[in-house]
Amino acid sequence: MTCREHLPEWVRSRIDGNLASNAARWERTKATYREVASAFEPAGLEFLVLKGFTHYPRFVSDPRYRPQGDLDLLLPQEIVSQAFDAAIGLGYQPIAEHSYPIDHLPMMVRRTGWQWRGDFFDAESPVSLELHFRLWDELTERFEPVGLDQFWLRRQPRELDDIHFTAFHPADELAYASLHLLRHLLRDGVRPFHVYELAWHLHHSADDLSFWCEWSQLHHPSMRRLQAICFSLAQHWFDCRVSTVVQEEIRNLPSDLSRWMDMYSASPLTTRFRPNKDELWLHWSLIDSRRAKWTVLRRRLLPDHLPNALDAVHVSKQQHTWSVQLARYFRIAGYFGSRASHHVRALPSVAWSAMRWFGQGTGLSGEYWRFFFAEAFFDFGMFVFVFLYNLYLLQLGFHEDFLGLVAGAMMAGNIAGTMLAVFAMQRFGMRRTLLASFAGTAALAALRAYFTFPPALIALAAIAGIASAAWPVAYAPAIAQLTTEKSRPFGFSLTCSAGISIGILGGLAAGRLPGWIARSHLASTGIESYRFSLFAGCAFVLLALIPLSGVKFGTAQPSERKLHRPSPLVLRFLIAMAAWSLGTGAMNPFFNVFFAQRVHLPVQQIGYVYAASQVAQVGAILVSPLVFRKFGLTRGISGMQLATAFALLGLAAAGGPIWGAVGYSAYMMSQYMSEPGQFTLLMEAVRAPERNSASALNFLVSFAGQAIAAAGAGWLLAHFGYPPVMVLAAVICVIAAILFRVLLADPKPETPSQP
Repeated sequence: MTCREHLPEWVRSRIDGNLASNAARWERTKATYREVASAFEPAGLEFLVLKGFTHYPRFVSDPRYRPQGDLDLLLPQEIVSQAFDAAIGLGYQPIAEHSYPIDHLPMMVRRTGWQWRGDFFDAESPVSLELHFRLWDELTERFEPVGLDQFWLRRQPRELDDIHFTAFHPADELAYASLHLLRHLLRDGVRPFHVYELAWHLHHSADDLSFWCEWSQLHHPSMRRLQAICFSLAQHWFDCRVSTVVQEEIRNLPSDLSRWMDMYSASPLTTRFRPNKDELWLHWSLIDSRRAKWTVLRRRLLPDHLPNALDAVHVSKQQHTWSVQLARYFRIAGYFGSRASHHVRALPSVAWSAMRWFGQGTGLSGEYWRFFFAEAFFDFGMFVFVFLYNLYLLQLGFHEDFLGLVAGAMMAGNIAGTMLAVFAMQRFGMRRTLLASFAGTAALAALRAYFTFPPALIALAAIAGIASAAWPVAYAPAIAQLTTEKSRPFGFSLTCSAGISIGILGGLAAGRLPGWIARSHLASTGIESYRFSLFAGCAFVLLALIPLSGVKFGTAQPSERKLHRPSPLVLRFLIAMAAWSLGTGAMNPFFNVFFAQRVHLPVQQIGYVYAASQVAQVGAILVSPLVFRKFGLTRGISGMQLATAFALLGLAAAGGPIWGAVGYSAYMMSQYMSEPGQFTLLMEAVRAPERNSASALNFLVSFAGQAIAAAGAGWLLAHFGYPPVMVLAAVICVIAAILFRVLLADPKPETPSQP
């Protein structure tokens, strides 16, 4: 030990004691091996030793320096059960009947009464037995190293300290040590000594060219690539010398694997202090099947089994006194608590590392991610507010006619706010306009939750519509500015899918918030629990100001700052969109009231229905490109609008919660399935400099149609009920489908005019 003389006396004493204890354990390990071999060999059970003392001399300078707690033996799968019976005859017992799928049977121990005392080098620690029947678990890892079947054929006899055993060929021994490390790495179980032993081997064999040539010849390129991952990790951690052959293998690693090393090679060390699951993205890069990738992701984020809690496994049932049992329960509870805490604390890290990983791979900038988080907070807060606000008004005693006036006033405010937002972004810039919009939206929402005077509620709704209009106007241009041409499709896709996911969370949270607040005694009445829930939504909107304040937007081009005269094709599109907005605007503002008044669902179950409809939207949006590719834009949009009309008819006839939920999910799916096609159709109908203008006109028409529909539907609902209004909305959606099909058949982009 080169640094021994520089260590404090108590440290040197501790090291000397650990070495002495480990030397005694080495003698116990040899005795255990001799005993097991004397039972297996006469029975004709051929086996080889894995890891442990076979790592001398290539991975460790002395077997007494390597702690070994178990004896790992590999046997052909057809005889491993016989070996299990032979071990039972020696007094070994499995610690459990079943274990999580790995490469060996459940660990076998003798019930000697020994208990863990917190000392890894305890000389009295018994040696357990693990009977391996394979070298890799393809079902769990979802990929298979090539050439593992040849390892058994190349096994060799060896001798150490008067014990004779069979082990892998040196090249295969290195390969298995690397695979063992890789498996622990992918399962978040790396121990530093795993990496250190590999670094020791690499360092001391760096000049052994004959070994590395043989290693390269024996192993398939895919097998060498998996080992090179571990070699690279050893270099990152210990800066060891490596052979030129190893250097070449590391250089030839695929770009994703090299990128993971550059970004996350230290994560297996830091996870003990700051929990993370960064190894997920390494595993993701090693799997070809997309389905298998999602399976691994689900297993790591949502495990379907409890971890094995091993405690007092050497104590027999007869020795389990009440004190031993109580201590065991406390230790197991502590273990489960620590694991649960680890996984919960790791979730924010997983979200951030996923954004870094996929964002860097697609060229998304830090500015984009700040905007992404701002959108997340804003959308979540507004989902909570919009979901609960009409239900809050019902609690105050208002009816659908007044709710329709409030929704219509807000849509009217959106119309005026759309024009103001365009001029504000020209005058003050996009960031300042959005900051003012978010702050104003949160403040006005809080006032809408505080005041109960009807004229004030209508006026505040109109002003809130003006304040919130900047967000939809700025949404697409902002993402376009914060992404490159290459990363833009992924940026839009990620933002849209995140918006829907946030809608799912917002629906679930909004459904539970009033109940949580009531149970916590923060509110004395049901109305107050709704009001405080609305205030909570406002707080989330304000949180969006933090990331948004750091976003730097570019300057808009002069051609993008003015409204262009719409072409005849755009006018026909706006006519069809006006009809579509009238049809959907009659139902969208009243979905929560419909379930509360007609279906009689409590608010929490309404949240579940809304979340389920958002999940259905995800599937619909993913399928929509296939529909448009098969039937074309106008036919696809028209068909989806007809499906929306039929879903509205189904809602009108719904007689219970289940059919109501199914009908609403179908309505939301078909409605939003057409939206990507509508935007694509509009953008293809105009020149690039006119797209912002066309988008603004589209929102103006949509807001106007929704305002008229909301006000009119509210009055009709109060006088005639839901079924007639839904039938009328379905008829209008059919008219919109016909208009899209007739007015916009086979649209082609206009020929750009000369400047």
